[in-house]
Amino acid sequence: MAKLRNIIVNATSVTKVLQNHEGVSQKQVQEATSDPVEQARLIAGLNNALIEIVDHEETPDVLSSPPSELASQLQTFLAQKAAEENKPIARELPGGGVEAKFDSKDWLGWARSFFTWVGRFDYAKWLTAPPDPQTLPENARIALLADWGTGLYGAPASAKCISATKPPFTHVIHLGDVYYSGTEHEIDERFVAFWPSVGGAIYRACNSNHEMYSGGHGYFEKTLPLFGQQASYFAYENQDWILVGLDSAYEEHSLTKQQLGWLSLILQDPKRSKKKLVLLSHHQPYSLLDNQGPKLISFLRLLLDSGRIYAWYWGHEHRCVIYDRHPEWKLAGRCIGHGGYPYFRDTKELKKRKAVKKTGANGSTWFQLQGSELSADQSRVPGGLRIPGGLVLDGPNPYLEDEADKYGPHGYVTIEFEGNRLFETFYTPVEPGPAAVKIVARRAV
Repeated sequence: MAKLRNIIVNATSVTKVLQNHEGVSQKQVQEATSDPVEQARLIAGLNNALIEIVDHEETPDVLSSPPSELASQLQTFLAQKAAEENKPIARELPGGGVEAKFDSKDWLGWARSFFTWVGRFDYAKWLTAPPDPQTLPENARIALLADWGTGLYGAPASAKCISATKPPFTHVIHLGDVYYSGTEHEIDERFVAFWPSVGGAIYRACNSNHEMYSGGHGYFEKTLPLFGQQASYFAYENQDWILVGLDSAYEEHSLTKQQLGWLSLILQDPKRSKKKLVLLSHHQPYSLLDNQGPKLISFLRLLLDSGRIYAWYWGHEHRCVIYDRHPEWKLAGRCIGHGGYPYFRDTKELKKRKAVKKTGANGSTWFQLQGSELSADQSRVPGGLRIPGGLVLDGPNPYLEDEADKYGPHGYVTIEFEGNRLFETFYTPVEPGPAAVKIVARRAV
């Protein structure tokens, strides 16, 4: 398989390659499947994917992938075909990406194979985690990355910084998303190729929606064996803490019943009753600036209401938010989905909502946003949902050159256990080249 060369499939690429696609697609989809219902679904899905890719993109030179299964699959397919057929490079793009030179005739030869390819995706086999947590060192030092799997922009720089940190981390954990749709080839080229190298560290990865867009095969059959990880959910414990990674993507923005039973058995053990619980997941339970997670909340409602969850780190939203402790559930929520996917700054929305600008460590910029209460209709949580206020990281992205001011900074977070205390540090990689970072926040959780 040819290398992807970090090919970015943008709206310009898609529009070019799919010119006059409708007639061609109708013929080719009939060759791929004889089921008229499936034919109609694929044609409608392709048209929707085109709209989503074009509408989602505002800056053609920057990677963008809508949260849509078929749109992400289409981007994966076009990048893969460009690599296989060694399409010439139209131009180099900021942050390490390239734009392939597609031809309007390409779709004539590719349409049938695309429909056949997407029709083969089924879900990877579910794997069962061990019943008991593994041992977490009393002084564990963990690096967390989320939405990092681009191989572009600040992602490789963050990995270099993590690799160079002394003393080394005991664990490095990814909270999910390898773009565009987490195929085995993308796992190799955009995830494994850039993954931090930390001698002696344990590597773990949470499942995510983009990995599941290709059925999760790259994640379950490539990432997990490489990391020596038995399942898509996991647990560690020491004398004072239980650290749990959840799979919130095998069932979209939810949990499987197997996980819930597994977690309940772990927490029901009397010897763990006083240990503090830290959760990791790809999807968010709640958000000030994005969608809510009613299914996650429903599954974990007893734990939330009891105040058992001490802290929860998640990605999915492409931003960095340090939430205040929840007024009812008492947990400290952290959105850290700013690992490597380019995201637009929230400046206009924050000003509209009268957020207060603050200066953080090393001159970093944060906006303090007040909490809110959502009705049941807005949140899909019975009785409504209270969302705590929080600090939203702001600033330019130096890896995007002329577009730097449009996009927010990338980074990663570390958590350190010291007895019954937990400390977190938020880092942003410094450009250019060398493995250097600046701390933008450090605090006891």
